[in-house]
Amino acid sequence: MARLIIPLGQTYTVHDKVFSEVVLREPSYKEIFMDGLGRPQDWQPTPDGAVVVTYPSVVDAYLQKIVVEPGYECLSGLAALDAIKLERAVCGFFREPMGSEKQPTG
Repeated sequence: MARLIIPLGQTYTVHDKVFSEVVLREPSYKEIFMDGLGRPQDWQPTPDGAVVVTYPSVVDAYLQKIVVEPGYECLSGLAALDAIKLERAVCGFFREPMGSEKQPTG
């Protein structure tokens, strides 16, 4: 499974661990579908058009399972901007890279 290193904006010391990055592994089929976590974001219709809604509880449920280092228990003291970096990383696992769609052949 792919691993992703998220550099943080500062160095943290939590539970005798010093870290300035968080390593995540890619979520598995089991976690997404069998465990029922689903997607951390969804498109929702509004009168002004569709908007993306992010579900913080789903993001956190994934982080509980996919943090490799320094350990999920060390994340509680992260600053807001670093927490948002982790949210974006989790949501990024569910997006296809730009240009990855196959073009139809004729």
